Amino acid sequence: MCRACWSRPVWRLPLADGRRVFMEFHAYLGPSLFRDRACRREIETWYEDPGICAAVQWFVDRGRRA
Repeated sequence: MCRACWSRPVWRLPLADGRRVFMEFHAYLGPSLFRDRACRREIETWYEDPGICAAVQWFVDRGRRA
């Protein structure tokens, strides 16, 4: 990860199955997803999880507002 979490807002996204993930979103680089608010446990294969993909799509469709 080349970015620090403190430089961007971190959003908590609820998933349909009850889990929650933390995300920071960069306009050019896209989303980075984490298992914790401290942004230390990155979810590297988030694009393989349909629940996370749906939450990211919801976030983008709302105009990047949670």
